[in-house]
Amino acid sequence: MDNLNVAIVGGTGNLGSALALRLGAPGVKVIIGSRDAQKAQSVVETLKPKMRAGELQGTTNRQAVQDADFVVIAVPYEGQAQMVQDLKGQVSGKIIIDAVVPLNKGKPFVPQAGSALQEAQQILGDEAPVIGALHNVSAVDVSDVDSPLGDVLVCGDNAEAKNKVMEIMTRIGARAFDGGPAGNAYVVEGLTGVIIHLNRKYKSKHGSIRITGIGGDSKH
Repeated sequence: MDNLNVAIVGGTGNLGSALALRLGAPGVKVIIGSRDAQKAQSVVETLKPKMRAGELQGTTNRQAVQDADFVVIAVPYEGQAQMVQDLKGQVSGKIIIDAVVPLNKGKPFVPQAGSALQEAQQILGDEAPVIGALHNVSAVDVSDVDSPLGDVLVCGDNAEAKNKVMEIMTRIGARAFDGGPAGNAYVVEGLTGVIIHLNRKYKSKHGSIRITGIGGDSKH
């Protein structure tokens, strides 16, 4: 897993920026993508002083995915279908990490395809495996590279791709758990809505979930 290149498309938002810092800490090369290359470069300039290691670039979404091994989708749900459609034909041989959550005014819902992950996989077909991750940790915690990231549930139908994503999650400080096939993704995605409610109710920005009763090591 050395010399990884990770593109974050739609990466100028809170999660994308936080994830760039978290991935950069162990030396991963991160390429932030945006429809507007100048916007991506502006975010990179803001983040660079906070980067401990790694390499950070900003460019268009299409350019960002060209040299990437992994492509993180970090857009609001309403922008996902168009984003994935735009990437189709350019992500063969790459692994897609879908961090998208279907929300309507902060409340979770199940899309027609069954989940955001399954919708993205339907659009891409066999071109690239789509693996769901990072739904149940806060952007605040992701950006704090000195703190443990907590437990991350990883879903998807491609076992090899899922294991590689779990390795990345472990590398950036999380405990990664195999959350099952793509059919389970709607549950994991929906947890985000629950966590948003908890954060509001208890005036926090750090809500997450913890898996107990399973093993002691970091990958299961």
